[in-house]
Amino acid sequence: MAHRSAALAESGWHTAARDFVPESHRELPMLRVYLPFRNRADDVVRWSRYVDVEEHPASLDWFEATSRIAEDEPAVRDLVSCMGVLDSATADALREAMGDISLRCLRWIGYADAPQTDSTTRVFGEEFVDADLVPGDVEAGHRIPEFAWDVDGRLAWGSRLYPDSLIVAAEPAVFRQLRNDARLDTASVRVDRDVLPASSGD
Repeated sequence: MAHRSAALAESGWHTAARDFVPESHRELPMLRVYLPFRNRADDVVRWSRYVDVEEHPASLDWFEATSRIAEDEPAVRDLVSCMGVLDSATADALREAMGDISLRCLRWIGYADAPQTDSTTRVFGEEFVDADLVPGDVEAGHRIPEFAWDVDGRLAWGSRLYPDSLIVAAEPAVFRQLRNDARLDTASVRVDRDVLPASSGD
């Protein structure tokens, strides 16, 4: 995986969206999947409740997008990032898109539930543990691994620490499935333009 030799900027910096997936997957269509927020009642709140994600490029920054509406929509100030922890609808949609594709993943060693090991992979200046992706990694209440990929070049995703979204590269059928899934907020990525901004969970 190309990430293993990457030593890029600190995680809060903007980085090209394509850099979040392995080189072997960069010719696939890409999209950004926006992970929902939580309100004070711990209810799921999608980005599209406050921002028309279809009208913005995939470089959309939550803070910039909502700063203009906070006065008229004060509830937006109370939203909390999911920080990579999946809700049931998002988990179901991602797991269905994965189907029978066998994936490996990288999980940040800084999380309390990260497995302890002496063997790590460095990505964007952080250390990650390499493991198989199991169904339990894509379930409601679980934090999704920041990086995942298959060996056949069909599906991959990447994100920042405590992510508010994922950059997904997928074969056309899986891309369309994710892009058209009504449970998800998504935007197509233009690799010549789009970046992944700082996560609202940072």
